[in-house]
Amino acid sequence: MSSLWVDSLPSLEAYTATLRHGPWLAIDTEADSLHHYKESVCLVSVRQGGHTENNPTALIDPLSLASAEDLAPFWAFAASSPWILQGADFDLRLMRRIGAPEPPEVFDTMIAAQLCNLPGVGYAALVERYFGVKLNKASQKEDWSARPLTPAMFDYAAQDVTYLDGIREQLTAELIRLGRLDWLKESSARVLRASRVVRETDPDEVWRVNGSSKLPLSALPILRELWHWRDAEARERDLPTYKVLTNDRMLEITVWVDTHREQDHVPQHFLPSNCRGARLLRLHDALDRGREYPPFPAPERERRERRSPDFERRVDAIRKGRDELAAKLVIDPSLILSKTLLFQIAQEGPEGMERLIAENRWCRWQAELIRPLL
Repeated sequence: MSSLWVDSLPSLEAYTATLRHGPWLAIDTEADSLHHYKESVCLVSVRQGGHTENNPTALIDPLSLASAEDLAPFWAFAASSPWILQGADFDLRLMRRIGAPEPPEVFDTMIAAQLCNLPGVGYAALVERYFGVKLNKASQKEDWSARPLTPAMFDYAAQDVTYLDGIREQLTAELIRLGRLDWLKESSARVLRASRVVRETDPDEVWRVNGSSKLPLSALPILRELWHWRDAEARERDLPTYKVLTNDRMLEITVWVDTHREQDHVPQHFLPSNCRGARLLRLHDALDRGREYPPFPAPERERRERRSPDFERRVDAIRKGRDELAAKLVIDPSLILSKTLLFQIAQEGPEGMERLIAENRWCRWQAELIRPLL
């Protein structure tokens, strides 16, 4: 598969000079979250135009450039071109870390496929549907920060943008036939706005992994200290936290320590094979701190207002109308109105609809479908 390796400012400027204003830019990223503590953008794949051999893909290597500022020539061009992305939110957030601008328009092929009610909305499924090609995903979990990349990794990174413009053309034709192209434009714009919002993590809550809500209150301090031990070990060794200790194993250790408080050491079969020496001592210190801490207080139970019969009738009426409409449109009902938003609209009525749109949680096209049901 033809591709250009772009790893210097001169090569980036030379590639950017070949691009034309107007046509869509197909863009994808590769990161190293499966191999390092802090995720980095390791590669940006770019292609303008369709899947022809004389139209190579550029593989831009931000790790080889002197600084993120070296990407400025490409970003300056990209700022005036519409982008095609598969599952846009993830890539948009990653590229903002390395100076990416706000594109004037985004075409999210995954959302477009959902609006067309296709059975498979992933990139590989769309490529096979429209081009009859089965993609090789063997390089998906490789360490993209490693250099040099293998030939298989080159091909994998290039293939992720090779077919995007062709998929866009196919989906656009289908959306026009269905009368839903404006739905896609509005939905993609909503994703673009959402990607601007920085997701902040509460440091007092970050350790509450999936499954922690089922633990007794006495075990929560142990879990918290164990989480912080794992995080510190992962940072020091530059590993993703799951490679130090998985969440499931962390919960198992927490339960064992909480139910065997008279014992000083965790049985070896609970621990990773390389957890010994100073690392093991730090683990036992963390568990001791967890044991000594008093049980967390029981959380205050939220008072749930009793739902009135009128409210329940509104919920049922909106749900029934939504489901009938979805069946008529041959579309997943949740794409029109999710369960969470359904309850809010049943509670607040038309004012709630406008608030959800203003908060970028819903689209105008969805509201116009639901409005007659109120």
